[in-house]
Amino acid sequence: MARPRSGALILGALAALTCLGLAVQHPLAPALLVGALCLCMGAAAWRPWTVGGLLAMLLPVASLAPSTGWWLIDEFDLLVLAVLAGAHARSGFEAFSGRAASSSSSETQVQADRVWVGLLVALGASALLSLFIGLRDAGVSARAVAAGWASGDGWLRALHADYASAFNPLRVSKSLLWALLLYPVLRRVPVERQREMARFTLAGLLCGLAWVCVLVLWERGRYVGVLNFSDSYRTVANFWEMHVGGGAIDAHLAMAVPLAFWAVWLAPGGWRWACAAVLAVLGTYAVLTTYSRGLYLAVTVSLMVMAIVARRCQIQPASGGRRRGWALRVLVFALLAEAVWVLGGHSFMTGRLAQSETDLVDRVAHWQSGLGLLRTPADWVLGLGAGRLPAHYSARVPDGEFPGQARWRRDAAGAGQVVLSGPPTRQEAAYDFGLTQRIPLAPQGHYRVRVRYETDAPVVVLFSVCERHLLYDFRCQWKHVRPEAAVTDATQWHDIPLSGQVFSDASRAVSWRDGMFALTVLSTGHAARIHAVELLDPQGVQILKNTDFSAGLRYWFPAAQSSFKPWHMDNLYLEILIERGLLGWLVLGLLAAWAWRCVAQGLKAGDPLALALAGSLSAMGVLGLVISVTELPRIAFMLLLILLTTSHFRRIPQYSRYVTERQKGVSAVFSDGRPSRAQPPGPLQEKEV
Repeated sequence: MARPRSGALILGALAALTCLGLAVQHPLAPALLVGALCLCMGAAAWRPWTVGGLLAMLLPVASLAPSTGWWLIDEFDLLVLAVLAGAHARSGFEAFSGRAASSSSSETQVQADRVWVGLLVALGASALLSLFIGLRDAGVSARAVAAGWASGDGWLRALHADYASAFNPLRVSKSLLWALLLYPVLRRVPVERQREMARFTLAGLLCGLAWVCVLVLWERGRYVGVLNFSDSYRTVANFWEMHVGGGAIDAHLAMAVPLAFWAVWLAPGGWRWACAAVLAVLGTYAVLTTYSRGLYLAVTVSLMVMAIVARRCQIQPASGGRRRGWALRVLVFALLAEAVWVLGGHSFMTGRLAQSETDLVDRVAHWQSGLGLLRTPADWVLGLGAGRLPAHYSARVPDGEFPGQARWRRDAAGAGQVVLSGPPTRQEAAYDFGLTQRIPLAPQGHYRVRVRYETDAPVVVLFSVCERHLLYDFRCQWKHVRPEAAVTDATQWHDIPLSGQVFSDASRAVSWRDGMFALTVLSTGHAARIHAVELLDPQGVQILKNTDFSAGLRYWFPAAQSSFKPWHMDNLYLEILIERGLLGWLVLGLLAAWAWRCVAQGLKAGDPLALALAGSLSAMGVLGLVISVTELPRIAFMLLLILLTTSHFRRIPQYSRYVTERQKGVSAVFSDGRPSRAQPPGPLQEKEV
């Protein structure tokens, strides 16, 4: 027993060193981040059965990509490493202190649950194979890796790479790695704590949903107004992965919003029910303001599934008398009014619903183009490789090219530079991509740009400063630079005054809008080599960071505003098939099927936790028809965490016959784990199912 626990101690130490080593390099607040991560390590070591809840709670806010410029990793990766460090270190120290016997029963469960272990081993093997294929497809070799790191630029190139690079397979594979490393932590939790562990994970998902709702209200309040549903503004909150499109917020809401309604169903009266009701209303608002038809369908289907399952499995709501009945009626009326307000009249969603048929035809053509990338039997069986869809789609699908790219490298003199290009052929996509940096906005006056750059031909470059959260521009100052010949002198500074609207404080909400500086190449088939760029505010103060790109793309953030097809398949099942082949599709399908089997066991026993997870999984199953998440590591990890949580139901509490339906539905979920006075004496018995 000491040997595997010694391995856990080593793994914990490696995770801690990696986590803290990366944290001290954080561009914004390294000392604060190190302190926060140490607290997370301590929490994971103190109560390892709470790690799922901790990760789920902080997931929506644990990324600062637009401000840091980090691409390969983000703050959520550091959080996962901190949790792994604390939990594995505890396990290792228990072995050396002689207290490991307290968790020996959970280790026995790991040995006995051969199906789960076998599926996870197959998942790991499939992930490694897909990663190897992706790296090989990207042209990675031992010689190239050695040369890159020997030059001293390997880390900068990896940290600030792009979706067509050889580092994208590593980026999309890390969610599977985190889940596989987390599984031993979950399985070492003592038997008596496993139900509490699942309850903490669901509570974390609900807290994460609360974060998202607050961020949605903050975003819409600053840009379009909380009650404005006519403008074509789709909410993204802090899911910065959507800088190239995708449905990160859609997937998160699909997995979390059904839990809010589950809490309304099962929470006892008083403040807990009130909090659940408010969260259901705000979660519905967040869903509606994404204007995602697929998300609307997914949440609706999940609520129907939960209602049917609760009735068939006799999972009764908490009793509360006539007062609770009236409160439920008021809540239903508020939800219906909210939906009618957003969807009715001349709202933006009305137009989207009217063009659903056209959009479906376009999406089917997109799926067919993606399947057309599989040309050989080996492609169908093994896939193109993890993370290789964007590179293949942009290169091989007509009109599927990137609208632009920004790649960092060093020039002949060893100085940093960015090669910024526009679309290869499609002029209509030229405005859809830019290299951005967040800036504070000055309320009066105009900005001025100073830039040193080179081109091989006359290239049109757009410089702009806009009020912008992520995808949409509001008031802007800009300037098109149209040289008549190639710019060949990289030492010459070009002074470019911007013109346009002044950022006067029209209201307090508007004054809180984020500012974003962007460089965009508008000429097709050409690139500009940017050596240095400065932005002077109306007072003449230079406000950009890393102006000479000596630190790679630190503080810089490449972002698209449309033309999102090259980055996503917009179908979870097809994206798995294209990148991981039938083999990877089968492994993940078996894992999902076994998770559903575990949930079904929990539902058969009347466990309300199983009802919650059934709602989340059914919503994600439906949304997966129009959204892919494998390229979104945070969201993919959350889905895997839910799947792993279902393993709890392979040992299901068998309640005594005299335990009431209310006690099964409420006390076991919303109590603190201590016996209730209303509960008959005697422990709940557990046995293998």
